[in-house]
Amino acid sequence: VGVRHAQQAMTETSGVARTFGAAARFLWRRSSSGVAKAGARPQMVDVGAKAPTIRRARAACRVLVGPEVAEALALGKVAKGDVLTVAEIAGIMAAKKTPDILPLCHPLLLTKVGVECRLDREAGVVEVVADVSCTGLTGVEMESLTAAATAALCIYDMCKPITKGIVITDLRLLSKSGGKSGDFERAIDE
Repeated sequence: VGVRHAQQAMTETSGVARTFGAAARFLWRRSSSGVAKAGARPQMVDVGAKAPTIRRARAACRVLVGPEVAEALALGKVAKGDVLTVAEIAGIMAAKKTPDILPLCHPLLLTKVGVECRLDREAGVVEVVADVSCTGLTGVEMESLTAAATAALCIYDMCKPITKGIVITDLRLLSKSGGKSGDFERAIDE
């Protein structure tokens, strides 16, 4: 009766069950079957003992839009409007929502989020760079990666009526500073 009751609770239509139902049912099956090992359970790590430090992370990606889309972007002729400005705003919004889509990320009070989308018309590429800062207990790498990825997705969304062949590539952390793990700077040729 206990297992059946728990499984039924997982399938209820409450907001939590609708949002996390499949994941919760998967975890229930893993833990009740004994497959999950001690310490392997998903958890948000405890950062409470850390001292707040200034954190900064920069991430980037490339959107290979091709010549037709690059021309439309350069001339401001995309039907949905100013693609690069909207993409920058989408990236900023996404950085603030990172814990809502990556369930083990800590909510952070971000002090700065900047996203820049630069068109290389000749190459048919948009380079997206996100820069995120906070003073906090944990880093902002995921927020910067989420901002860059979301800006790229926004470019795809707004330009897909022109071509579906757009490619989002090279999502990467460029640098991070602050915190116990120290600084990271990607080599230029990486």
